Amino acid sequence: MKALFSSALLLFIHVLCFAQNPSSTGFKPDDKDLKQKKLEKGMNYDVNFDIENHEAFYAEGLDSLFRFLYAQLEISEEALKANLVSTAMIGFQVNFDGKVQNVKSITEVGFGIDRQLLTALEKVEFYPATQGNMPYRSEVVLEIPIKAAYLNSIYKKKS
Repeated sequence: MKALFSSALLLFIHVLCFAQNPSSTGFKPDDKDLKQKKLEKGMNYDVNFDIENHEAFYAEGLDSLFRFLYAQLEISEEALKANLVSTAMIGFQVNFDGKVQNVKSITEVGFGIDRQLLTALEKVEFYPATQGNMPYRSEVVLEIPIKAAYLNSIYKKKS
């Protein structure tokens, strides 16, 4: 009985020790699996995929751009009386050097606000869009919310 129990215990220990070894299961990981494990750990990272791609953007952010544009606006009395609430859509191209060109109003707000926004945007510089660290000319469309009463109250506070 002791001999049977001892041999069963030895067999159980042998199975436990070698069951975790991949060679005992007959499975050997191929080179593809090993490369994938290295990539997952961040080792052997291919620098060709570390490319800076981004759209054209204003350096200080959209909030700062809108504040600049709003500061350039003079709201007319007609716009205040009409209680103007609208969205100006302006399209333009950002050139390779970040200069804005071909500024056009897509949806017109009226009351001279579009013309003021177009002239203000021509003064702004953007960072150009890049693909593979190479700048390229890109199209940008801005949706600028316009609330005449609010903009007029801000303009009065500055004066």
